[in-house]
Amino acid sequence: MSLDEQVERVFEKSRPNTLILREKDLPESEYRDLSLQIKEICDSFDVEFIVNKFWQVAFDMSVPVQLSFQDYMNLKRPEYGHKTESLRDEELCVCSNIKFPYTWVSIHSVEEALAASSAGADCLIAGHIFTTACKPGIAPRGIQFLTDVISEVEVPVYAIGGIKSGNLQLVIAAGADGACQMSYYMKM
Repeated sequence: MSLDEQVERVFEKSRPNTLILREKDLPESEYRDLSLQIKEICDSFDVEFIVNKFWQVAFDMSVPVQLSFQDYMNLKRPEYGHKTESLRDEELCVCSNIKFPYTWVSIHSVEEALAASSAGADCLIAGHIFTTACKPGIAPRGIQFLTDVISEVEVPVYAIGGIKSGNLQLVIAAGADGACQMSYYMKM
């Protein structure tokens, strides 16, 4: 089954609020083409579409972007740290003044949450909360980590990592604004 068929299948069975298109291994031009295709499906089901990683694609499409903490901080404050491989020097100069419609940032510590929110992130994705096949051998950060992040920032916080129907209520009870699920939807 193709990705667009899977997306339609997911939307027909369980309509999520948002879809973040994560295809990190695609070159930007292929990601752009796929984004246009998937956004059309999202629009037809009234599901918000978010671009992952490729800020220029998000800017050109006037849609929200989701970035890693390091990429976001490099874009907002180039002096913050080392440039990651996914960013070129000219991107650092151009993008630091760009305002996206909405920016989601993945964080893995309370310190990252504080830095990203103070730099202007609109929403945080905190993880990974539970054991997940996506992070083999890496201990989950747990509900206490999620609670700590939520208590320190004023922006919405979504949980990610090992979220299933059996533990989703724990995340919501901790105060998260929602949860991101990948494996659950890809196995539908």
